[in-house]
Amino acid sequence: MIVSLIVAMSENRVIGRDGGMPWRLSADLRRFRTLTMGHTIVMGRRTWESIGRLLPGRKTVIISRNPAYIVEGAATVDNLNDALRTAAGDSEVFVVGGGEIYRLAIPIANRIYITRVLSQIDGDTTFPEVNWLEWTRIESEAHSANEKNNHDFVFETWIRNEVSVYGSDPFAARQNQRERLQSK
Repeated sequence: MIVSLIVAMSENRVIGRDGGMPWRLSADLRRFRTLTMGHTIVMGRRTWESIGRLLPGRKTVIISRNPAYIVEGAATVDNLNDALRTAAGDSEVFVVGGGEIYRLAIPIANRIYITRVLSQIDGDTTFPEVNWLEWTRIESEAHSANEKNNHDFVFETWIRNEVSVYGSDPFAARQNQRERLQSK
């Protein structure tokens, strides 16, 4: 299974403000829909609450520390590993936010789809720092602002440089990371 992050972020890594997106980018929403359709999307509780509904054609997994948190029609788990297990059998699972869930997923992600909003934006949620030396950009497509997109933006696709000896098994790769950290 490919573990992908999909995010829209500003030049200063802002991804959200007051529980929503601080821009209007119709093209980004279309890209999100196209890429995630038919796949599992994984998100934190606050991201779920900002969306407020199940997205058609996708399996939704919500990560919440509250074991009593239940959303009809979605799976609710308390950690990223269980979220990925819930998505077993899917060829690609998409982590869709928020900031803390992205931070947890970066070490095991294989791919990142970014919409770079070409502006400095004020916000209260940011995308975590990424060591871009570990990644290769394989796709970049620039777009100008227009009546449906209120900022210039770039669609990018990044893949992790290192080919893991564990193939596409994120659980084995995560265990290997733990073992390396414990041996130091």
